Amino acid sequence: MNLQELIQQNKSYEELKDLALVFDSNLKNILEATQATLQSKHQASPVELTDGRFMLCADLLTEIGTGGLYSQGFGLLDRDLFSQVEVISMLEASALIPVASEEV
Repeated sequence: MNLQELIQQNKSYEELKDLALVFDSNLKNILEATQATLQSKHQASPVELTDGRFMLCADLLTEIGTGGLYSQGFGLLDRDLFSQVEVISMLEASALIPVASEEV
């Protein structure tokens, strides 16, 4: 499934919190450049995964509608790129989050 398909399903917060949005560095750069044009303190911060991709928790989609915390920035994104954002389980994505090593 991709982001475009997920948005059409209109899932609840309970369903979205168990999903992750995963994308490449090009899409991460587009997201960050778009957010940099805004005067909002509410910005999505992608987490880098061990495979070089980036992740956001899908529950942020509950805040993209009118009046939502991310509505302004989300409205500026190119919806044609949403098909390039993969949707995977949060469990699968969590396994790809780097573990900080402890210094001795």
